[in-house]
Amino acid sequence: MSETQTILGDLKYVKISNLRLDENNPRLPPSHQGGSQSSLAEVLEIGFQAFAVAESIADSGYFHEEPLLVINGNEKDTYVVVEGNRRLTALLGLTHPEIRSRFSGADKWNAAAERSTITADTEIPVVLHSDRESTHRQVARAHVIGKLGWQPLPQALYIAARVAEGRSYDEVADLLGIKKSKGADMFRDQAVLKQMQAAGLATGQVESAFSLLTVAMSSTKIRDFVGAPLGSQLKPGSDPIPADKTDALEETVEWIFGSDDKEPAIRDSREISRLGNVIASDVGLAALRSGESLEAAWEKVKAAGMDPLERLMNRLTAARSALLAASDDIGDFAEDPSVVALVDDLEVVMEGLRNLGTR
Repeated sequence: MSETQTILGDLKYVKISNLRLDENNPRLPPSHQGGSQSSLAEVLEIGFQAFAVAESIADSGYFHEEPLLVINGNEKDTYVVVEGNRRLTALLGLTHPEIRSRFSGADKWNAAAERSTITADTEIPVVLHSDRESTHRQVARAHVIGKLGWQPLPQALYIAARVAEGRSYDEVADLLGIKKSKGADMFRDQAVLKQMQAAGLATGQVESAFSLLTVAMSSTKIRDFVGAPLGSQLKPGSDPIPADKTDALEETVEWIFGSDDKEPAIRDSREISRLGNVIASDVGLAALRSGESLEAAWEKVKAAGMDPLERLMNRLTAARSALLAASDDIGDFAEDPSVVALVDDLEVVMEGLRNLGTR
């Protein structure tokens, strides 16, 4: 099928050689965005198992049921793939020897290419959009909340990109079909990571285990320790961690993720809640800072006469009573902005409790 003038959103067929990987793809680690086509393909091949797609294409052909989403590229007659970069990586590996030579297991890629009937001149279906803006809703719903979900860090970076375009948290939530509180918290969490990088803290472990950071930020006690706000209270463009809490943030990162010369204090995400209880105690915090294990610090907290379970039950019981009483009064003020804001904050706290209690 030859290329003809298209209407926005219409299906068209484009040669593989005219397609380009998206250097701004949120699935890419920030340090790799903006790279060359070969380096982008190399990262996607390693991190997103593109060979499994390539092998399927080599053995069964290319399925046309899901066209790639593209926008016009900077070069004439080229198109940047906004959605479908894993599939494009597979196609490039099969059709471009200079690209697959950089892949891990180049021999298996060469074998797949020999079996494949796909060439660089093969035309595949795409849907052309005028700009990224018009692709956002479809991409977001497929990956941020859909069956093809991205990992937490790419989700958070996607949300941050939309906020940077001037969208409010409400508008981002509507775009993605998620709760405002979730979108705001994910924005805050990537802002914490960004601030860590700016402060020169080691973030490699955080980038590869970003979900641990999101669990930590669900803990009120850990947030209090590092001075982090609720996501809904963070103003875009401002630092989530106060300057006088940078040392506390560095300590927390080391306890959760470890460092070059220290193992993390926690063994898995289920211990983040305990970490919060320990650092909220002067006795426990001193024990951790002296190099004792989380378990030893926890024992010192209990030995000091602090019964966290009893305290937790008392606080939850009081909270339940207060909320039940509030339900009697809320009917007349349900639309009041300050009431809505408080309910949103309570929703965030409840989500955090559920996250901490199920890990």
